[in-house]
Amino acid sequence: MSGPPNAARAAPPGALPDPTALPGPGVAPAGAPAPAGAPAPAARPDPAARARAALRAGRIAALTAGGLALGKLIAGQLGHSMAVTASAVDSLTDLFASSANALAIQLAHAAPDRSHPFGHAKIETLATAGQGLLIGGSGVYLLIEGIRRLLSPEPLRLAAVTLGTMAAAALITAALVAYLGRVAARTGSSAIQADAVHYRTDIAANVAVLLGVALTYATGFSRIDGLLSIAVAVYILTSAGTLLRLGVRDLIDTSAPEERVGAIEAALDAMRARGELLGHHGLRTRIAGSTLFVNVHIELPGDLPLARAHARSDRARDAILAVEPDAEVLVHIDVERDEPA
Repeated sequence: MSGPPNAARAAPPGALPDPTALPGPGVAPAGAPAPAGAPAPAARPDPAARARAALRAGRIAALTAGGLALGKLIAGQLGHSMAVTASAVDSLTDLFASSANALAIQLAHAAPDRSHPFGHAKIETLATAGQGLLIGGSGVYLLIEGIRRLLSPEPLRLAAVTLGTMAAAALITAALVAYLGRVAARTGSSAIQADAVHYRTDIAANVAVLLGVALTYATGFSRIDGLLSIAVAVYILTSAGTLLRLGVRDLIDTSAPEERVGAIEAALDAMRARGELLGHHGLRTRIAGSTLFVNVHIELPGDLPLARAHARSDRARDAILAVEPDAEVLVHIDVERDEPA
């Protein structure tokens, strides 16, 4: 099987080059001039830079959630609005969740050690699942309080304070979601993706509370506040379920999405079409945090010299890395399958 994942390996001293070998994806043969107008090879993203960006995003999300929770709590208490207070509780859980995410991101990018030879990426996944449980608990609490307020309504006060606070919260949350979405796409962090998912639901919740509280002030029908609290609670519980599915999916080593597996198979099939492989089998994938682990068996002629077989396994690994640059790839070498007599 191939050597350390993602590491280039030289052929043994004195080994002859493989005359049938073709260059890997996007690699020109040695000494060949680059095609005119060909773009320069793209540099692989720096894992350390991605980790710093994800950690910074987690901290910004936590600080933003803390500010929103404080503002909503004050406005909700001054205005006697359970819906605004419920939104404050939601933001408070966001504060704890984003803080836990920031810590998980920091731990998840620690170097592998003797106790964790595959790294610590699943700490990030565990944080995503824990975030779902935390948000789900807050949703249950808000559901109970919303029913209580629906049965025993109270008049609202200080319309300008509550409405202004919720309008500002919706705008700030929208800006935060846009930022987190960009960072999640750039870093592949499941924790930041989880943050973006539940802050996205907060936008709709904030707008719903804003419109509902405005309607309450306009009509004087106080039970609208309780109904809004229940609606926010249901929305939060739905978001919690999404996060739990994301976390549990990776914790139980679910395979990568079909389109990503298909891209890997296409890269290996292209090598077979060029005659570099006889075939492949046993392709397995799993995701831990932002890392995709790939394990595959390639089939080569039984009389192929060892050095050339290893060179082809390296090219198979490079072909996979061309479509999944951040993957940890392990390639096993198998002798061609015997044909039936």
